[in-house]
Amino acid sequence: MFVGFSVSNYLSFKTTQTISMAASKVARHKEHILNGNGKKILKTGLIYGANASGKSNLVKAIDFSRDIILNGLDEVDLNKKYFRICGEGYKTPGVFEYRLITYTGKEYSYGIAISYAEKAILSEWLIRIEKNGTETYIFNRDIDENGINFTESEIKIKDTEEKMRWDIYLGDFGADISQPMKKKSILSDIAERSNGRKGVFSEVADVFIWFQSMIILFPTSQYSGLNQMVENEQIRNVFSKILNYFDTGIESVESKMGQMEFDKIFEGIPKEDAEKLKVRITNDIGDDPVMFKVNSQVYSLRKDSEGNIITTKMMQNHGNIQDLFEYLDESDGTQRLFDLIPLFYEHNGNSAIFIDEIDRSLHTNLTRKFLELFYKLTEDDTSQIIATTHDSNLLDLDLIRQDEIWFVKRRGDHSSDLYSLNRYKERYDKKIDKEYLLGRYDAIPVFDDEVLEEINV
Repeated sequence: MFVGFSVSNYLSFKTTQTISMAASKVARHKEHILNGNGKKILKTGLIYGANASGKSNLVKAIDFSRDIILNGLDEVDLNKKYFRICGEGYKTPGVFEYRLITYTGKEYSYGIAISYAEKAILSEWLIRIEKNGTETYIFNRDIDENGINFTESEIKIKDTEEKMRWDIYLGDFGADISQPMKKKSILSDIAERSNGRKGVFSEVADVFIWFQSMIILFPTSQYSGLNQMVENEQIRNVFSKILNYFDTGIESVESKMGQMEFDKIFEGIPKEDAEKLKVRITNDIGDDPVMFKVNSQVYSLRKDSEGNIITTKMMQNHGNIQDLFEYLDESDGTQRLFDLIPLFYEHNGNSAIFIDEIDRSLHTNLTRKFLELFYKLTEDDTSQIIATTHDSNLLDLDLIRQDEIWFVKRRGDHSSDLYSLNRYKERYDKKIDKEYLLGRYDAIPVFDDEVLEEINV
């Protein structure tokens, strides 16, 4: 479960801004409440704000930090990712901290601080949080007043061999840390080297797996990374029925064996980006097919008995099985549904799903139905959706709770301010959509009529 996230000095986030999924005392929509480690956690978070307020930057901060955590600094672009309006941004650490509950039910605080100037991880910590609030440092990585790297841990390990191995792993990030290790997270290093060991090693692995299971969708995502297994008839039928439910005109999704070579799929994409996509997709292909989107087309890939990649193009039946439609033939809204529908069966029961512009190209009624269907189909698991949106019709307390609504506004210094609707203590029967558009919650565009008077056309 995603409990919360804090970020500072990343894009438009100058000072520390925090989103929390901790439920308040709101009485309605109790079905939106998840229970974890003695806490009540929300199932949904909708984030509103004017254009250029920083909504998308929040999802970008989560995506950016997750890439660092899983793959290291070498796999991310650090260029101009700090708060650029302030002259000190380049030399100030970027800090990202998560509160999370793994599938085992244990709660943790995990965070990293990075240097944009030195291209290094400066600090990293993993803290176990008990139900009574007691905190235990599983590991802490930092730099002392003399600029020397050090690591420490409060974990007591009885087994001598395991204790020695734990100390060696942490020691690799100590005073004599190598340049490559400065760019790698302790979390990923131990998770990859622990090889299924028990005790503290399994705890680290559980947190690492939690980050791996996160699903992040952007409107322009080339590759969603969702193992949709559309060649599985049962899954394909589910996909088709949901498309039909949303009145897309599609009766069924079909697969058509393609003659296109794997490498040719990536033609037109910059070489460096194409190579990264090839590696990520190839690594994901196992016994089951993998569906992905690239160059505005949808494909499914699998390997034959000799390891060769077989390409299948996804096609849609609009009522004439002899003349199938390609992905590009579909409307923008239907194409967006191809990104969203797999979330109903790809969340594995406990994934945190982050979506930038959930309402992009969708009719407002369809977006609402999507959320209602998500609640219905995931009522027995702990999956969550955190999404940015402009759709004010979703600001309906018959649909969501007050504490599930967040706003982002741009301050006078061009930094982003993130805050909850709970700040306003609104009643459950309040028409908050109208109040939002009237500017009561600040997070709307402000138009300067004086500037308009100065325009001569």
